Amino acid sequence: MRLFGILLIVPILLAGGGYVYLATQDWKGRQQINAAGLRHLLLLQGLPVEGADFSADDETPFEVPMAGGEVTSTVSKKLLETYFRNGTAGGGASTGGEQAPARLSLTANTPVTDQVGEAKRVLGLLKGELDKAQDAAQKIALVEGWLLIQAETMNERVQYQEWASRNDKTGAPKSAEKLAADADSLVHALDRKFYRVAPNLYAGGSAALAPAKWQEMQSKAEGAGADAAQLKPPVATDDADRRARLAHLFVHLDRDAAWQRRVAVVVGLRRYVAAITAQTIRFREMRSQVELPLGVDQANFQKVQDYLLNEARQKVNQVRVVADEKAKLVEQKTAADDAVSRRQTQLASLRAQLQKVQTEVDEHLVQQTGIEKQLYEIQREVSLTLEEVYRLEALLTDVERERYGLLPRQP
Repeated sequence: MRLFGILLIVPILLAGGGYVYLATQDWKGRQQINAAGLRHLLLLQGLPVEGADFSADDETPFEVPMAGGEVTSTVSKKLLETYFRNGTAGGGASTGGEQAPARLSLTANTPVTDQVGEAKRVLGLLKGELDKAQDAAQKIALVEGWLLIQAETMNERVQYQEWASRNDKTGAPKSAEKLAADADSLVHALDRKFYRVAPNLYAGGSAALAPAKWQEMQSKAEGAGADAAQLKPPVATDDADRRARLAHLFVHLDRDAAWQRRVAVVVGLRRYVAAITAQTIRFREMRSQVELPLGVDQANFQKVQDYLLNEARQKVNQVRVVADEKAKLVEQKTAADDAVSRRQTQLASLRAQLQKVQTEVDEHLVQQTGIEKQLYEIQREVSLTLEEVYRLEALLTDVERERYGLLPRQP
């Protein structure tokens, strides 16, 4: 009997081992099924909004509603690592758009336990990149790519564009002080986006992208009393609104394809698609707001254009009349110019003849002057000769008187 009992123990142990093996396999199967179901729900619904960081014992508190009203209590880091690795795998090019010249890559395979944790991780990356910016222009180039397409209204988008512009409303380049102030305003606007979904990150103010601007807002809020709520950005009140705003923030922070895959993993495909759809509707409304004034402007433009066209036609007719009159006057002027030309030719001929006559007269005058000079010499010689004759005649008279004994002639 003792031997039989010993022999009986062997099959009992084998049966127990088989039961343990089957139970272990069943547990592993259930774990795999639960893990697959959890990954499926995470892909659809996204990570919890808030939670605890990874614990050292690999059992991190992680509550996700499952089928049948069940709620998960913990999750292993390995499961989340696999979830992020599989969800963000694949390549893709950037979709382009309004981005900074040298963009920061927000993509990483590092798992997080909740969406606020992802916001904290991204906020740290953005802050580090902004700290590297050497001037206000580089800050504007960076923040413009992260913030511009997050605008939810036309006024908000226009405000972002005014801050990001290098020129003021008059078209003149902004001063260095104005550019720095607008850069701080852009960064502060991005801070407000993060604060709406994760206000706990800004408890001390050190996490703010623009600490000075954030501290200024805090000081104004403390002194505003009952109006403090108007200075601070409104915080999401319920889980659904918070998830929607987190999805909006992440989706429109960067258009890089790898980052978009990570966003889908963090916020879930449902929130991801809903965020894109909602922003598409907002962009359509912005487009309508732009097109409506364009229609009014087009009508006003058409009215002014018709008036100007009629006035232009009248001016053209007046120009044609003036052109005809001008043509007639030009024809008359041409005829007059021809007559003047003929008269000038005749005048030139007469002037030539006059010049010839004047030359001949001058020559005759020269000859006359010579003749007059010769005549003067002759008259002078005649005068001298007459004087000599008169002298000789007087001398002859004196000789004759003396010869004939006459008295000398009285003087």
